[in-house]
Amino acid sequence: MKDKIVIIGGGGHAKLIINTIKKLDKYEIIGYTDIINKGSLLGINYLGDDTVLSGIFTKDNNCKAVIGIVPYEVSNKRQDIYNMLKKIGFELPVIISKSAIINEEVNIGEGTVVLEKAMINVCSNVGKCVMIDSCAIIEHDCNVGNFVHMAVGSIIGGEVEIADGTIIGVGAKVIQGKKIGHNCLIGEGSIVVNNILIEGTYFGIPARRFEINDEFDRMIK
Repeated sequence: MKDKIVIIGGGGHAKLIINTIKKLDKYEIIGYTDIINKGSLLGINYLGDDTVLSGIFTKDNNCKAVIGIVPYEVSNKRQDIYNMLKKIGFELPVIISKSAIINEEVNIGEGTVVLEKAMINVCSNVGKCVMIDSCAIIEHDCNVGNFVHMAVGSIIGGEVEIADGTIIGVGAKVIQGKKIGHNCLIGEGSIVVNNILIEGTYFGIPARRFEINDEFDRMIK
């Protein structure tokens, strides 16, 4: 018998995760939660908002959960959801697409999701509840912290360290051996060539720190 699993969130990433889980043929998806009823998502029904989760776990304490919410700006939202799920008692399994490549001596924390054609290379450590989008690459001997989001096509070279809560944007790159601190946002297409140790938004080639103001708005438009 398949374990049951509930999806937290009803947006685009939730749909990607539903699609990935269906292909694994390992779990029975019982539904998704969200503050808004989005209707059926790839055939998966809406269950209500997160207040229904305690009842779901009480009814079946073997039911698993996966976080399908990925903010596009730095926030504690995924961590807050994780803490709520753990308080209820849910286990958050690692979800890995069949087409992802996970090489030898890789450690992956609970609740992490690895989508299609992503790769984690040898001797790398990935924390809990990390979102690794399609075609993202984590090279050898990297350390990726908790609640990190590696967006579509992002690449980090060997021996890179990324601290908790950081977002590596679509197509962004971090060259070998660099360190990125907590709660940073590396903008789409940016290239990090120096260590980044101060929280903030970094953008460009090479990536540099910007305040969220009129200058930044003009640059990205």
